[in-house]
Amino acid sequence: MKNVFFVAVLFVAVLFACKKDKTEVEGTTENRTMEVYLQPTLNDSNYQINQIIESPQGYKYYFTSIKIVGTTVRNGTAQLKDAFLYDFGQNGILLASGIGVKSDYTDMTFNVGVPSPLNTSDPSLQPNTSPLNITNIGDMHWGWNPGYKFVTIEGFADTIADGIDNFDKSFFFHLGTDFLFRSKTISAVDWVDVDANKSKTTLKLDVKAILDGPNPTDLRVHSASHSSNSQMFYSVIIIDEFVAAIKK
Repeated sequence: MKNVFFVAVLFVAVLFACKKDKTEVEGTTENRTMEVYLQPTLNDSNYQINQIIESPQGYKYYFTSIKIVGTTVRNGTAQLKDAFLYDFGQNGILLASGIGVKSDYTDMTFNVGVPSPLNTSDPSLQPNTSPLNITNIGDMHWGWNPGYKFVTIEGFADTIADGIDNFDKSFFFHLGTDFLFRSKTISAVDWVDVDANKSKTTLKLDVKAILDGPNPTDLRVHSASHSSNSQMFYSVIIIDEFVAAIKK
């Protein structure tokens, strides 16, 4: 009888240990680093800063800078990142990263911009580690116009079709204010496991579609915006085309 009791106790102990080990393994593999990348592309190939784009409107141009200030990378109640700063020209293609469970992010939504009233709050009051803090945000906050710049694109254009490359016309679009706040949803996110503790997904930004999409912006006529009221019509077009150009 004692032997039977001993065997029973040993079986329960082994079973408990196995369940514990299984739970620990599941915990390390499920709760992982999740990285979201945004790769600018041109004609389905990776785009590089200063790479020339031929506009169907009859001129050429290139980007020198593409930046985004975004918030709340999420899916439902799961939140991967509260804020991010994307700077393609200086920091590469990482959009955001955080710790999460891959199954929580079969779909993903993020804000292009900062929601009100946070947008017009004092940036110096943001946590020191936040991209939204005034010491971290760089030139993506207007000091003279309260609020963050949500998207900035800058570059040069050759607007004279004479066969000679002369990119002497600069352009810039600094898009912000509460009116230009947008959200982007990616359905059926393609996650790739880098290793046992990390997964990543790479979204694409079609750079040609930003200014040469369904609602094109003619750089010969409109080449600058600080999102003022007089510039809002084309600011709305550009930020909507920018958000639409982000795809998986």
